[in-house]
This record gives sequence, structure tokens and C-alpha cells, in this order.
Amino acid sequence: MTAQMSLATLPTLSLIENENSLCTLYGYTSEMDVKYIHGTIFPTGVNREITAVMNLYGQDATNFKFEVRTLDGSSLVESTQIDSASKSAAKDTVTLNFQIKDLIDENKEYALVIMADVNDQTVRYISRIVWTGDEERYYFDEKLDFVKHFSETTFDKEKAPEEIKTYLESNSSGDNTSYAKVNINSSLNQVTWGDLEIKSHTDPEVLTVDLHKQTGSFLLKYQVTVGGEKEYTCNVEEYFRVRYTKDRIYLLNYERTMDSIFTPDKSEFDGGEISLGIADTDNIEFTENEGGSAFAFVCQDRLFSYNVTNNKLAFIFGFYDENNNDTRCMYQGNSIQILNIDEAGNVYFSVAGYMNRGIHEGKVGIAVYAYNASTNTVEEQVFIPSNQSEDIIMAYAKKIATLGNSSQFYVILGSDLLAVDLEGRTYESVISNMLGCEYEMPESGEMIAWQDKSSRDGLKSINIMNFATQAVTTIEPDDGEYIILLGYMDDDLVYGVVKEEDIHDDQMGNPVYAMYSIRIQDKEGRLLENYKSEGNFTVGTLIKDNQIILSRVKWNEGTGFYEESTQDQIMSTLEVEEGSNILEYVNTDAYKLTARISLKNSVTAASLKVLTPSQTLYEGSREVPVEKSSTENNMFFVYNKDQVTDITVDAADALNKAYACKGVIVDNSNDYVWYSGNLLTSNQIMSITYNVEDKNYSADNSTEVCLRTMLEFEGINVDVGKMLEEGSTAEEILAQSLPGATILEYDGCDMNAMLYYLNQDIPVMVRLSDGSAMLLIGFNSQNIVLFNPAKGTASVYKNGMNDSIDLFEENGNHFLTYLYK
Repeated sequence: MTAQMSLATLPTLSLIENENSLCTLYGYTSEMDVKYIHGTIFPTGVNREITAVMNLYGQDATNFKFEVRTLDGSSLVESTQIDSASKSAAKDTVTLNFQIKDLIDENKEYALVIMADVNDQTVRYISRIVWTGDEERYYFDEKLDFVKHFSETTFDKEKAPEEIKTYLESNSSGDNTSYAKVNINSSLNQVTWGDLEIKSHTDPEVLTVDLHKQTGSFLLKYQVTVGGEKEYTCNVEEYFRVRYTKDRIYLLNYERTMDSIFTPDKSEFDGGEISLGIADTDNIEFTENEGGSAFAFVCQDRLFSYNVTNNKLAFIFGFYDENNNDTRCMYQGNSIQILNIDEAGNVYFSVAGYMNRGIHEGKVGIAVYAYNASTNTVEEQVFIPSNQSEDIIMAYAKKIATLGNSSQFYVILGSDLLAVDLEGRTYESVISNMLGCEYEMPESGEMIAWQDKSSRDGLKSINIMNFATQAVTTIEPDDGEYIILLGYMDDDLVYGVVKEEDIHDDQMGNPVYAMYSIRIQDKEGRLLENYKSEGNFTVGTLIKDNQIILSRVKWNEGTGFYEESTQDQIMSTLEVEEGSNILEYVNTDAYKLTARISLKNSVTAASLKVLTPSQTLYEGSREVPVEKSSTENNMFFVYNKDQVTDITVDAADALNKAYACKGVIVDNSNDYVWYSGNLLTSNQIMSITYNVEDKNYSADNSTEVCLRTMLEFEGINVDVGKMLEEGSTAEEILAQSLPGATILEYDGCDMNAMLYYLNQDIPVMVRLSDGSAMLLIGFNSQNIVLFNPAKGTASVYKNGMNDSIDLFEENGNHFLTYLYK
């Protein structure tokens, strides 16, 4: 039996600010782990009061209550019934008014869970809240008014030059060739929609994704209708990061994305092309089968396939369509990935994240489906439920989600790579601690190569697993050598080999793994290439199509360092095959950069058949619950806007990515590890200053002095010198002495990112290439305050900000700090 996907049934809930709905929340039908839900944030009223409105969509909701929990979910602060629930039949809403008890601390974030009974099940709505204890509430209203006014003014070309131009930083780095991506560096004309004919736009859905006393980050989501040669409906996301001062509000970042919603009708077909409209180059997934007779593509969270032979277009999957287009259906809290398309046009695909409607409505997880082109049906193979947020699950799926064969699905969840049996509905961990490894996959997705690069011992082998058979092969170097995983060129593995005697530190104290050989082997293990160049060593590679560009160095015996040499390249003799049907981006006069699919054969729009598959019904459950990985501790989640852009166990990797996007890092207790901005104008750790100034440490081991000073600051007295003599590293000493803290090793990170810790009175140790160390203990707009034991009685001093940046960069930016939860 088959049927269409069932309709959405769950109400939505919005938090109310000055009678405006904000932070729309979507209901969860299973119990969630709040420590894995960062989501939106809302400031309570001065007396801890909150107003929320539930949009019922014709449903009945009863038994309203709320919980307040610590962000890690471990402590229940309050659980209270909501007595003030006013239903409006005319508006089809319920207004909830409640006050949180005086049990929460000022300026501390908590998790708010609002619960209601809907259709005989408990539905949960989750957000972060903060109580500031004052009427300013982090100047929330002022920031909110600014971003809403800015957004609305972009549609008014007369007001815009006067009211928003001054906030832009228009320069040559701004890309004015595409409406799909606009930012603070774009021209005023581009920000105000250029020459587009904006016929209408919806009211924005406003989300507060980050909020602090000075700074706030907001995301506005709405739709615009664009006229012209063709009429497009486009999804728009507008991101603001602002800073409030008494004098004015500063716009720190502005980004806007715009993507057309593809409508499966004949108007989008023009001879040998399918028009996809205005689109970001990163937002369309396209896969064709080997012969090019069929292809599938994902556009704005909807999956389509097209059969070139019979001119049939199938709308395979999507939670929204012309009949299901309310807020619940349009919510983009999920991502679709094409796993395989075969010669018959059958498509395997996965859907990761929040399930807007259907049999798993209100749940979070990963579903795997099979589309049968001959019967025009979609059948679920398996559903892997999760109690973590949709943002996290989408991020896991984007790392690895692939099909080994028609019965094995591979995905990273937690820190492990799992193999899920689509027939037996079981799973096993096939590679443990995958997140702690470096891994590479070819475009075919047939195999994976991985290596643990956290220590030199891990560089003694590369493991390769075939997804179809789960057979693992290992490559090992000769004695006295190390092996470096570099990537894939087509299906051929590329790796380098280093002799132990060729590993030397550079001027910044970083080890240089100078590869004397670059090797390429095919998937059968046959060696295809063994590149060597007398006197030259490879230290970096760029693999692009059928070319490997080699960055090389030579050893300078006089200086004792490697020095730059000429580049070289390895060319594959195989030609890069282009697909029969090609996704491409072209410039148009009316819409600037647009996306289209160029077909192998010209088609007639009049004969096009548009199919809407049914879903195959089945008995029983196809859920595969996955237990938490035993190695899931010490993970870092990087947020950019409202999305998780990376999950890693490497603190430095997380910080570099968060710093680049001015984002946020939280750990797997939902505690902040780092976020951008909200700094004081100056701060100095005075207790350290008073403790060390006028004392002479110049004859002592500076690393020992710095570690001892950090520990004494935390009230810990241990024999650091003895621990160093016994071979303990600085990281190990801090970890052993501060058992409740997370030790953060920030090698290669920007010094400016360290101000986050100094702002919270947390010292940061920096190690120099000569083996010495000093502490960062303060800052102002012009200087960094240093404690340098080598300076004798003048060990505490100010060093210019730019001079400090240069000094630490020259020494490799080796920072070490810690953070208590």
C-alpha cells in the first residue's frame, strides 16, 4: 500500500517581545537532551516573566507546563504548571503567561522547556533564556529594532542612502555579481536588491541566535517574490551581528543569502536546460548515474530526479509543496543527501535533522529512503532517532553519510563511524573515534582512508576500508619512516613518506614533516606513482581534478632550517570526465548569477511529465536507536549563525573555524568555550600582577614559572618543576592539577582570540620557539599585558597589540589555557 506523506499536526510556539512574535520554536515529540540544543536565546522580563503564543493550526493543546534546567541538563531548577493559558478561537492560538521563580542567577543562560499535550503525546519546545536583572535586558529591544529597521530599509532605495549606507563597509572584496550572497562589503545598490523587481516580501521570522550585554546576533528569514523575465519565489536569510553602545549601534557583520525555490513545472524547462533560478553555488547538490540517463538534484531542501530518456521529472521528497507551505512545513531544519542513483533512475537518499511532518513528525534523526522509479514510490529503509538537536545531526551527516551497497549505510554519530544494516535494522561501530582522526574519501564514496595524526605513532600507518565489503587494508612505511595521508585523486589514494631524520622544527617551533616521496596507489593497492626529486622535499599538496600541486622545500645546512623551493606538479594521464548533464552557473542580465542544469539531450517542455511519488506503507518500526559512543567526551561544536558548521575534538581547529566566521564554540555540556566579541575595553588579572611583579624569575625555568603561576592563581600548589623533570607536558600538568577544567591547547590560533579568556580573568600561556614561555594576563585597545619571567623584576609590562601579534606569529602562535565548566 502507498499514501502521500501525512500532514503536519504539531503547533508552533513563539516568544513574545512587545507584541511581536520571535524565535519560533518547533515541537519535539520525543524527550531531548538539552545539552545538545543551543538554538535561540530570549531575555526574560525584569521580573523573570515570559509570554509565549502557541499557533494551534486547528489542533487542541492542554496541560501546559515549563521546566528550567541548567544548560547541561543535569540540574532541574524549576518545574511548574502554567495556569495562565488564554485561547483565542479567532486567531487559533493560545497565549501563555508565566513567571520563573527566583531560583536563577543573573546573566546566566538556562534551558527553557515548554511542554503541552497534543494528540495524546507530550510536545516540547526548547530555547535558551537569560535573566539580566535589569530593564535593559542586554539592550535587546534596541538591537532588535535596529536589525528589523535595517532589513526593511533595504527595500526602500530612497531611504537607504541616508539610513543604512553608513553601516556598510563596501569595498573591493564585496562580490556584487550575485544576488545569492550579499554581505557588509557589498555595494549599497547590491544590498538594496540592485535591479531586481521585488514584487512582495513576507514578514520576517526573527531568531536571536546569540545575545550578550554588548553584542547580539540575529537571523531574519522571509520570502521575496521576484518579477521580470520569470517570476521566482526565493527563500532569504539575513544575518546581523551588532554591538550596542550608549552613543550608537555598530553593525559588525551582515550577510544575506537568497535562493530560488524550484517549482517542478514546464516553465523551468527551455530546450536543453532546466532553470533553477538565483542560487548560491554551495546550496545545490547534483548527482547523475554513470550513463547520464538520469540525475537527481537537491534544491532548497527538496529532492528531484529527472529521466532524460522518457522526459519525466519526479518530485521525490520534500516537506513543503504548494499544498503544504505553512511555517511548519517550510522550516529548513533538515538536509537531504543523495546517496546513489542507478541506471534505472532509482535513488537512495538520506534526510537528516528535524522531521517536519510524516510518520516521524517532531522527531530528530537520520532517515534513509529508496525511490523506485518504475513504481514511482518512496520507501523508508531505516530511521535513526536522536535526542540531539537537528543542527548537530545535520552536521554529522555532512561529514560522512554514504551507501556501501544497497544494504549498508555509513554515518558518523558521536565520535564513531557507524555501519547501519538497512535490511536487518541493526548497527555496529566500524571505526571508533573517527572524529579524532584525519580521513579522506574519493568522490565515488566507495572507500575511506583514515589516520590518527594526534601523535607521531599514528603516522606509522594508513587504514583503508571498502564500504561495500568492510574489508580493511593497511599501508605501513619502512622502519625509520612515517606516512602522511594526503587525499584522493579520483579513486586513487595519495600519500607521502617521511624519513625520521628529515623531521626538523621550523623557526616557529613546529615540526616539519618533509616528504621525500609522494606515492599514488589505486584501489586495488597497486602503486601507480612514486614521485621523488633529489634535494627537494614536499611539505604540502593541493589535489585538483587530475593534478597534484606540490609545495616543496630544501634543507639549508647553514641555517639549520628548511627553505622554500620551487613548486612542482604531478599530472594524471587520465582525462577528467565531465558528466553528460552538467550543473552550471551563468550570468544573466536580469538576475545576475543563476543556476541551471544543461541536459545531454534537448527536451520538449510540452511532453514533460511531472511525477509526485507516493510513500510505501509498512508494518512495525524501522527505527534503529544508537547508543552514545564511549568516546563522545571533549567534543567542540562550532556555530556560525544558527548552524553547526563543524564538530571536532581538536580545540585549535574549532577555534580557527569559529574565529574565521566570528561564531561560537560550545562543548558537549552546552557550555561556552569561546565566542566572538563582547569584550571589555580593558582588563587585567590583578591578582597575578600583584603576585609576580617586582620578583626576579630570570634564573628559573620560564615554563615552570608560568605553569606554577597559573595554578597558584587557581589556589593549587604542586611541584611543577618535579613534574616537568619526570616528563610531564604542560598540558598534562594542567590537566592533572585542574581536574574540573577543560585544557585548551591552541596551537596556530590568532592571538586576538585569546582576549576572550583574558576578558574572563583566565591567564593564557604562550610558548616561544626557543623553549621559553610567558603569560598573557591583560589587554586594552592598544596593548597586551605580559608576564615574562625572563625580564627579571620588570616581568609585567605592556606590549603593543600589533607587536605582540607579530611576535607570537613568528613563534608559531602556541597558546595554552583552560576553562572551568
